[in-house]
Amino acid sequence: MDPIASLLYRLSIGRITPEERQILEQWAGDEPDRRALLARMADPDYVSRQLEHRTLVRTERPMADMQQRISAVRRSRVMRMLSIAAMIAVIAGISATYIIYGRSDISTSVPTEIAATTDGPSSLGEIAPGTTRAMLIAPSGETLTLSASDTAGVHDGRMILAKNCQVEAPRRLCLDVPRGGEFKIILEDSTEVWLNSESTLSYPEVFSPTERRVHVTGEAYFAVKRDEKRPFYVETDKLTVRVYGTEFNVRAYADDPYVYTTLERGSIAVTRADIPSGEVLLSPGHQAMLSREDNRLNMRTVDPQVIAGWRHGRFVFEEQPLSSIMRDLSRWYDFEYEFESPEVEQIVFMGSIPRYADFASAISIIEMSGGLRFTTRDGKVIISSQ
Repeated sequence: MDPIASLLYRLSIGRITPEERQILEQWAGDEPDRRALLARMADPDYVSRQLEHRTLVRTERPMADMQQRISAVRRSRVMRMLSIAAMIAVIAGISATYIIYGRSDISTSVPTEIAATTDGPSSLGEIAPGTTRAMLIAPSGETLTLSASDTAGVHDGRMILAKNCQVEAPRRLCLDVPRGGEFKIILEDSTEVWLNSESTLSYPEVFSPTERRVHVTGEAYFAVKRDEKRPFYVETDKLTVRVYGTEFNVRAYADDPYVYTTLERGSIAVTRADIPSGEVLLSPGHQAMLSREDNRLNMRTVDPQVIAGWRHGRFVFEEQPLSSIMRDLSRWYDFEYEFESPEVEQIVFMGSIPRYADFASAISIIEMSGGLRFTTRDGKVIISSQ
């Protein structure tokens, strides 16, 4: 860390000596920006707010090694250490903004490169977060574009939109959420479904008297209305989830190595598509992981709030390689990317970043924590070591 950043860190935690404080005073001099920075670093509430929004840190162990070796006790100790590391990263980033760039704001500047004429972004600043949008597709091929001003639901055999327009609802509908989008829909039985970017939900306009069955690709969070006479089924390409009135998250992206089903509350059972008779029950706080490679189904304990962090406005990563993180970011911010080396792909991070932040701010946290550099070239985001 820069010597000044180190002293700023000591100032922020109240452990600075008079001699060290004098060094900072001399460094600040009569510069208004630097004087303002000293005042902010001495304010514990300010540092806490910065830490809350910049809590992504790099871990040095490979993900598999981390998962195998960190026990519950050791994990809590590691998390405390990483919290300290996150604060150091915050202080370093804040001070770098003042020392290197001389800005009065706290957001870290992100280097960009001008790219050749292309359909992709020519700079990182052009990449914006996703929005509420989807496409409703009828079996006939007719489509209806939905946005944040639309709330889609079904009532009395007709599709109702908040704009007070009505169209006849076909027998089965498909809600398609593109890259850079998200959408919430309320089904005929009052079940609520939140769809993440690059996801689809296929569902009947009116459920049958005996069962309720939908199909999902991508990622969706369900809050299913309990109905003992009509069980609720969520199908993916690899498994089926039988629902008993509950809340859970399903992640079934084709380019993910696993299909994940995570139960937050209630009760569900998971069945593999190739073995429909073998039901596996989940209890709250458990996740079923079905391997796309060998169809093995494993269980583990997780924090459902972490898994469904996307629904609450945050990307939350637990010991995930950068390759996995970039898949999620590229879906939400809708961009193509490329790693300059395989080693960069395997760098492991844990923590969270705001989902609705502009892309430059989001990746500045990764750059600061992992020693990485993001640029653009030929319409793609390029990730390399600094």
